[in-house]
Amino acid sequence: MVTRNQHDGASSSGWWDDLPPAVKKRVQQPETPLTEGPAPYRPAVVYDLTRLAILFLAVALANLLFLLIALSFLSGH
Repeated sequence: MVTRNQHDGASSSGWWDDLPPAVKKRVQQPETPLTEGPAPYRPAVVYDLTRLAILFLAVALANLLFLLIALSFLSGH
């Protein structure tokens, strides 16, 4: 059986009260404390990003070295 729509067009918040408790619990935002501390420091992320930056730098230097060697062969020296 289908229940009738009880919304009469007015801007009331009664629809929230009509939801089952399980749905309310699933969609409501968790309560956050009023005093939040600073974001946690993530050394693993910093370490990984540093390794990635060093890898990019090494590849760029290797490409530059390869191009300089190729240029020296082409110029005949």
